[in-house]
Amino acid sequence: MAFVLKKTASYKWEVKVEIPVDGNRFESQTFEAVFKKISRSAFNALVDKGDDALVDGILEGWDGINDEAGKPVVFTEQNKKELCDDPYVMKALIQAYADSVTGALAKN
Repeated sequence: MAFVLKKTASYKWEVKVEIPVDGNRFESQTFEAVFKKISRSAFNALVDKGDDALVDGILEGWDGINDEAGKPVVFTEQNKKELCDDPYVMKALIQAYADSVTGALAKN
């Protein structure tokens, strides 16, 4: 199959969030992020601006995030800001995107 160079594209990728809980343990929770495929130069420019700019530039949506009542959290810019204010989620988003770029899951 021939490679198709797309100018814009997005893809879903699993994000594993490790949340600290009592007893010096972590609880794993997952959701699917919709990441925007960006060029290397765009990626480097976002990285230079910091984590907030990077995630803002790559996160286009999600599936599998619920509120405390169990209702789905709709993707909006406000909800994205609230989600990314959580340091464990922010770390997980950056790691998941890095894994998607480097093919980390394909190695496992």
